[in-house]
Amino acid sequence: MTFVDRHLPRLGMSLFLAVFSMAAAIAQSTVKGKVVDAETGESLIGATILISGTTQGTSTDAEGNFTLERVPEQAMLDFRFIGYEDYHHRLRRSEKDLGIIRLKPSATMLSDVIVTSTIAVSRKTPIAASTIDPVYIEDKLGAQEFPEILKATPGVYVIKQGGGFGDADVTVRGFESPNVAVMINGVPMNDMEWGGTYWSNWTGLADVIRSEQVQRGIGASKVSAPSVGGSINIITDGLEAKRGGIVSYAMGNDGRNKILFKVSSGISEHGWAFTLLGSRESGNGYVQGTEYEGYNYFVNIAKRLGDNHQLSLTAFGAPQWHNQRSNYDGLTVAGWQQVKNYMKGDSPYKYNPTYGFGLNGERKTSARNMYHKPQISLNHLWQITPTSSLSTALYTSIGRGYGYSGQNTSAYSGKWYGASNGSLNMDFRNPDGTFAYDQIYTMNTESDHGSEMVMSTSKNYHNWYGLLSTYENQLNPNWNVLAGVDFRYYKGVHTNEIIDLYGGDYYIDRYRRNVSASDYAGAGTDAFNYKKLQVGDVVYRDYDGYAVQEGAFAQAEYTYEDLDAFVSGSLNNTTYWRYDRFYYSGDKSESEKVSFIGWTAKAGANY
Repeated sequence: MTFVDRHLPRLGMSLFLAVFSMAAAIAQSTVKGKVVDAETGESLIGATILISGTTQGTSTDAEGNFTLERVPEQAMLDFRFIGYEDYHHRLRRSEKDLGIIRLKPSATMLSDVIVTSTIAVSRKTPIAASTIDPVYIEDKLGAQEFPEILKATPGVYVIKQGGGFGDADVTVRGFESPNVAVMINGVPMNDMEWGGTYWSNWTGLADVIRSEQVQRGIGASKVSAPSVGGSINIITDGLEAKRGGIVSYAMGNDGRNKILFKVSSGISEHGWAFTLLGSRESGNGYVQGTEYEGYNYFVNIAKRLGDNHQLSLTAFGAPQWHNQRSNYDGLTVAGWQQVKNYMKGDSPYKYNPTYGFGLNGERKTSARNMYHKPQISLNHLWQITPTSSLSTALYTSIGRGYGYSGQNTSAYSGKWYGASNGSLNMDFRNPDGTFAYDQIYTMNTESDHGSEMVMSTSKNYHNWYGLLSTYENQLNPNWNVLAGVDFRYYKGVHTNEIIDLYGGDYYIDRYRRNVSASDYAGAGTDAFNYKKLQVGDVVYRDYDGYAVQEGAFAQAEYTYEDLDAFVSGSLNNTTYWRYDRFYYSGDKSESEKVSFIGWTAKAGANY
């Protein structure tokens, strides 16, 4: 009797836990299966599987297989993949192996707002590509800036550069941004003059991304001048955006605040759809002296016209300003040790050599960026026959903005940025490591020949217009061909204007002495060379850069059973010229026009 009294409660508890564990095991289980193309039977890599109504899910591996753990009994599973119809499956009681799940390709191109189909199909197109879907972006991006989601793809390296807002830099297989084609809805984004990409122009784009694909090396991007490093194509919301809206507020360290709203109508019975987004983000930045404020807007209005046509108007932009950290600090190991000492326990990597204070204690910086680059495109899709289509985009980009550019006399060359002698003990540097703007004020006011150091804005304005049109035809089950044209016109205005004399009465620009009297009327005299310039006057440079490009491209693809092969080529002519108002006057201001012929030839096969 004593034995029962002592051990019965423990025995009862053990039985209860055993029964509870069995019930839990029955209530949740592990589900597996394989996702393939319903028409070809090919495995779909990266397809997402979600438990309906939750964010719990997984994606398929290189063979199309998936395993999803802790799935409630009789749950609804949602299967999704870019370019395919969504599929929903209700689990039967104790169902654990779903076998083969077949996803159907989208019925018509009219369900897609992509201007030019630059999305490669996994395990079919013979190129190295990675596609990032909205589920992954929402789950992983968080408070990071938009380009950093690319770190998830092989061969892509992303760095924050100086640590300022929007100052990310992306390389693909070691190639820097001028060698990587960046597109939004198939429209090229690279700068027409030097080919680079400024990601701060689209800081809020992550909020409206439908998918993002990185093609590495040889690619299938359909523009007349694809880049050797690869291509990045970003697809935004359109007709497929679900009806509804959200309002959100986020906050984080270093004063980060973001408020956002987004609303989508879904497709109406008359074929109309719209998506509208707006947001504001601000903060102090992780690095000292990198405060920022940015806005983001996105508008898409789409209309289906009958069964064969679709129009889509898209406009987006991200006006912003942010203080930066110079990448030219020049500090040695000993210099960084000094930084660590005066940071007083804070991270030495928060140090900003351009950060300091003026005469009255106001915060100053010699590195600042402000820009607004709205992008507007009108897209038309014509489904000519069930197997042929013509997609056309008219687009324009109007950029306005500047970055700070310190100017100085020859005696103070290189004094604006960083610590060029390797330590903090240098000109215009306080013992605490901050830049001594008050010392510049004192020097300029005591100078007998005006300001020795002043600040200017390096303005970079541009107007860009383009036309991109692609015809595609599925000739038969084995052959697919496409061809298109790509036209662009670009004008960039580049000038520097004084915004702060830092206490001096005037500034004499040393670059005026480089102007030849034979090229500029009145140059070479003391009145010209030593002109006393004021705030608003032009220094260093003043010119317009022009670029016009005409191009064509074509591609043929052959598919038979497990073999896929393609051959493609492009040809373009780019003409450059310049109109210079700083070094030339009169009829000498406009340079001769120089044209360059560029071409590509690509071929590949996949078995």
